[in-house]
Amino acid sequence: TICGDGGFQMTFQEIATMVDEQIPVKMAIMNNGFLGMVRQWQELFYANNYVSVAMSQPDFLKLADAYGIKGIRVTDQSQVENAIREAAAYNGPVILDFQVQAEGNVWPMVPAGASLSETIEAPERVAH
Repeated sequence: TICGDGGFQMTFQEIATMVDEQIPVKMAIMNNGFLGMVRQWQELFYANNYVSVAMSQPDFLKLADAYGIKGIRVTDQSQVENAIREAAAYNGPVILDFQVQAEGNVWPMVPAGASLSETIEAPERVAH
């Protein structure tokens, strides 16, 4: 699975099932310390008026340890390939905590209430 740190905190209770059923799911967390999608909308459509997007969070490696599963933290791009290989080779659930740029945006994106045909591919197409 690939998820942001905010979304992961909304769903991580499924780790218990992975452990109980011995399901070797690899969980990649894109960890920027924000509710990233909401922060991006507020940046682009609400003139950087950020509300309730910065968030405290657990240490995801300690969370992995609490469940008795493997945790790997990636703090530099040079570590990505080895971390993915290590996780793939491990026969059990793994949390990969990728520390990413705090205010990096993700493209393409679909604005709230828009259809897929209204996907935004580049910042210059955003109407303020």
